[in-house]
Amino acid sequence: MFTYHSAPFRAMIGAGSYRADKWRMRYFVVVALIVLGVIFLRQKKVENSAPQKTAEAVAQATLTPRPASEHDWAKAAIDRTNEVKRQVKRERASNEVP
Repeated sequence: MFTYHSAPFRAMIGAGSYRADKWRMRYFVVVALIVLGVIFLRQKKVENSAPQKTAEAVAQATLTPRPASEHDWAKAAIDRTNEVKRQVKRERASNEVP
């Protein structure tokens, strides 16, 4: 009686041995982890070397309007309308000054 999964039988039919398959898999996993580690470290290095934003750029970013969400789109529209009204009022007031 033959056990078709035994190492001697697989060696007879040319399927290799269990240890060889296990070694190849370990080698692949180790190489893959090394490659992923190198990619991760390069990415961290790029993130750390990126120029820091100045306070003015951060302040400018906070002044830009955020996109309206589906829940408060009406409020955002009203706020934008009021903002435009105030801007028009200021422009008209500055144009009337002799």
